[in-house]
Amino acid sequence: MENEPLLPPGEPTPTPALPSPKQQSWGAVISIIIIVLMVIIGAFYAWGERINEGIAPTDSSLAP
Repeated sequence: MENEPLLPPGEPTPTPALPSPKQQSWGAVISIIIIVLMVIIGAFYAWGERINEGIAPTDSSLAP
């Protein structure tokens, strides 16, 4: 609050500029892309974990 400029009485407070509809649509597209990428990365991680569980060597396969 210390850095706020003082306005004369009766003067409306300035509002921050709202993003244009074009900027809002790009924000939504970027958000959707990020969420989809996170889901894909999570799926590959889970798939890799499942594959690693199935490939673990057993004691009988190590015996000569």
